[in-house]
Amino acid sequence: MSANAYSFLPWLRTGLTTQIKGDVAGPRATIGVGLRLTGDALEKNKPALRQDFTEPVKLYGPGDVVGVDPRAISRTEPRPGITNFEPNYLAHIEFYQEEFPWRYSPAKPDDTTKRLAPWLALIVLSENPVEFEDGLLPDKPLPFVTVKNSQALQPPKELGAWAHVHVNGELDGRIAVDGEDMARTLGNLGRVLREAPDSACSRVLCPRHLKPSTTYHAFLVPAFEAGRLAGLGEPVPEDLLATKPSWGNGTGDVVLPYYHRWFFTTSAVGDFEYLVRLLKPYEAGDPVGRRDLDAHRKIYNLPELTTPTQPYGVLKLGGALQIPDTDDCPDQFENWDGYHTKPVSPYPNQWQRAMAGFVNLATAYQQKPSTVANAEAAMAGESDPVITPPLYGCWPSLTRTLLTEDGKPVPPEQLRNWVHRLNLDPRHRAAAQFGTKVVQARQEEFMAAAWNQLGDIQRANALIRAALLGRQIGNALHGKHVKPFAPKRPVASSAEDQSVPAKVLALTAPAHGRVVERAATAFARAAAEGDKPELFAVGYKVDRSRVAAAPMSAPMRRITRPGSRLRKRLLPSGSQFDLLVDRIDREEVFAARPKGGPPVTIASLGVPRREVAADPVDEQLGVIETIDDMLDGLRAEKTVLENLAASMNLPERLRIAMGDLDDLVEILAYPVFDMPMYEELLKFSVETFVPNIGLLPENSITLLENNRQFIESYLIGLNHEMARELLWREFPTDQRGTPFRQFWDPRPVVLEPGESREAWRERLYDIPPLHRWTKTTKLGENNHRRLPPEPGGKQGKDLVLVIRGELLKKYPNVSIYAHKAVWPLKDDGTEDRSGERTIAPIPANVPLSDKLVRLPIYEAKVSPDLYLLGFPLGEDEARRGGPDKLGWFFVIKERPGDPRFGLDDPPPGALPEVEVWNDVTWGHLDPGTPGSGFVRFDGGVVVHLDELLETEDREKIRQREDDEFITEWAPGVSAADVAYILFQAPVLVAVHAQEMLRDERPQP
Repeated sequence: MSANAYSFLPWLRTGLTTQIKGDVAGPRATIGVGLRLTGDALEKNKPALRQDFTEPVKLYGPGDVVGVDPRAISRTEPRPGITNFEPNYLAHIEFYQEEFPWRYSPAKPDDTTKRLAPWLALIVLSENPVEFEDGLLPDKPLPFVTVKNSQALQPPKELGAWAHVHVNGELDGRIAVDGEDMARTLGNLGRVLREAPDSACSRVLCPRHLKPSTTYHAFLVPAFEAGRLAGLGEPVPEDLLATKPSWGNGTGDVVLPYYHRWFFTTSAVGDFEYLVRLLKPYEAGDPVGRRDLDAHRKIYNLPELTTPTQPYGVLKLGGALQIPDTDDCPDQFENWDGYHTKPVSPYPNQWQRAMAGFVNLATAYQQKPSTVANAEAAMAGESDPVITPPLYGCWPSLTRTLLTEDGKPVPPEQLRNWVHRLNLDPRHRAAAQFGTKVVQARQEEFMAAAWNQLGDIQRANALIRAALLGRQIGNALHGKHVKPFAPKRPVASSAEDQSVPAKVLALTAPAHGRVVERAATAFARAAAEGDKPELFAVGYKVDRSRVAAAPMSAPMRRITRPGSRLRKRLLPSGSQFDLLVDRIDREEVFAARPKGGPPVTIASLGVPRREVAADPVDEQLGVIETIDDMLDGLRAEKTVLENLAASMNLPERLRIAMGDLDDLVEILAYPVFDMPMYEELLKFSVETFVPNIGLLPENSITLLENNRQFIESYLIGLNHEMARELLWREFPTDQRGTPFRQFWDPRPVVLEPGESREAWRERLYDIPPLHRWTKTTKLGENNHRRLPPEPGGKQGKDLVLVIRGELLKKYPNVSIYAHKAVWPLKDDGTEDRSGERTIAPIPANVPLSDKLVRLPIYEAKVSPDLYLLGFPLGEDEARRGGPDKLGWFFVIKERPGDPRFGLDDPPPGALPEVEVWNDVTWGHLDPGTPGSGFVRFDGGVVVHLDELLETEDREKIRQREDDEFITEWAPGVSAADVAYILFQAPVLVAVHAQEMLRDERPQP
């Protein structure tokens, strides 16, 4: 039995219903219940009294049921109201209780078919054409319908084939258990339900083959006549046979009450397997990805554009995707200007040099008269300035002119960089112009979003402008009131004049407690004392010194201020007051000690804070150093910048832009638009997005690759035009920002463990910021997600899987991924290289590695039926990647879900061989043109398994091992076998990259 497979039982009964053995005579099943009466002996040594009785007991049947609790129903297939149900699938209803469909069944199991007719049946009736009418009488126990077309009902004698028990677990050595050894089977079922009570259910199917694009109503109805009469409120005759079905094989109307009802509509196409089998690998070729661009027409005095191809002057304009290897193997259209020809190349050719001069005119007009600039640019006939083409990427690259820099030719390594390639090739200029048009069309919307993103930057810039004024005022005040009183160096040589005027300390005394000494002073003191450096406030140092605070206290400053009475009386010796602090520090004058204070906290460099006693200490102050500390701490450059940084609350991106606030400059920012910009390109037309992609055949699957040159040119055009718009709207920016970095839609990528949303977004951007592109970076080699493998190495391109068909339109949640190819293993564990490659097995309980499986990193949809999925795989790696050179498969896998049942529609022509039961089609089980519209057993259809001819498909070989337990489809097949054969397993299709890529071409 296959691991983790389902198991099916044909029926299940519990309780007294297991005793129903014989035929039923009345409207209810009857069983005999034995009773034994025992009593004490009447006389000693006499046997005890005993009497056996057998009495018939009638069991509840379908005639006793007039409703089904909705909670008993666990699922319906399809879901109510769905509009795209596969017409080749079967509708069914599931019940939570495993024995529910047979709980009130009065019949006994069929000894031949192992079937037990359920007391419920599921019928499906069409709305158009009308096959039923709703009942109108309100006095019935149940709602009812009148079936106008009795041929829309399945044969009533076959209802036992369309109900079964479903178990998620192993019950026997086979998947479909026919109940031959029911004791062992029930024991295994009990074990499964004890371990997982919700792992089993019962199911009733309707065998009707539905028609496409049709609305149907499904009804759960009584299968027996007694139940039909009870549901309609009519008396059940005592002579009614309990096993009489609710409808016969006649042609008249049938009135049926129903317990449950829902409706759905079928789709116009088949199921997942049908649609995925329609997809065929396709090798895309020219002209997919390119279209003609007529560039022969002259503008102004530019020379005629020449090409080595015909028609003359026609280039090939690309799109977002191109044929793989286009850049590695350029043809004459790609090398029209000799860009790829080395070492001797005509690049830049005559037209490109003239174009460079035309673009450079914008800069030339700023330096010389227009007549002179026009003459130098070979436009002598023009006297007025002309409107010049834009120099795309000029601001982030700091490029003002093409081919020259400061009047000198650019170095050869810069001649082929991204700026020159973009601006001197009409194809790439056209791609950039698409980006320009997008911004011009949505400028109001983009600018509104830009201002919303600005946040508090306008307030911050207002504070910066105020700080600039404050700094100037502070410097002026400092220079007028403080700096003139700073001591001059060198100090006078005479002994009497060696005292230092300390008037600065007196003037700044109120701020001593808020100014911290310089780090250099702290380190010098620590070096002298052999201790760790600590930063002290100037006021703390003064208090601890022999000077103390008295000479600079407010009363002292007041009585010694210039013009005071004391200084006038002491003239000319009054000027000596300015030397008092220094003389006290040198112990020439002594001052009284102030009273001690509480401990103070010291901020230490590199060590935790500690408390120091504030008691006076007889230490030298160092007047010169203290004055320098105060002058440094009161500088306007320092105080204004510190206060400004503390007052602004800016986003991280803008705080980084401000740096360390070494200088006061207004903040320049740019908005960020994370929307996938391929959608805007697609709005122009599909041909603009990917030229000639409509030539891919329907129901095809192929591989293309990113046209990085086109994508980068388009994004540069977007950013260039947005920068111009920001400048025009007076947005605070320097035009070097990159608002648009996202071309594809990266939403399929999940976050890595512990990854923030911002880091996820940065990881998936398509290009780095433009200002980080170097002077030698080439156009097309700036994939932010795929860095070069080594410095100077070639950057890989992403392959894009292109699927055209109805598959993803109907199944948008299908799993698509790339899977590593390996050789299959033989029974002895060695590689079997005689057949085809297969997908690599995934080890259990091991995190998924990108060496085995790679998921899409972006996606796009082109209406109506084109789907694009990008993979981090290059053409060479996909074709023959890995040490074994086996390459990669691209897998399309139906997501596992709830069980579904049905048959494939037959292909045109002869019916396929039935090597496994999954090969059975409606043509096998409902033959004829047209068929009966049902899977029926009364037609005598018999289907056997054919010889297994597929010897290389390992999956099919393993499937055959399970299928051989069921030898044939025949009229007497059990309900469990029916469920197994009609079960639709999830489908997986793997196509190797080599089947979708052209043969390798030699590189030039």
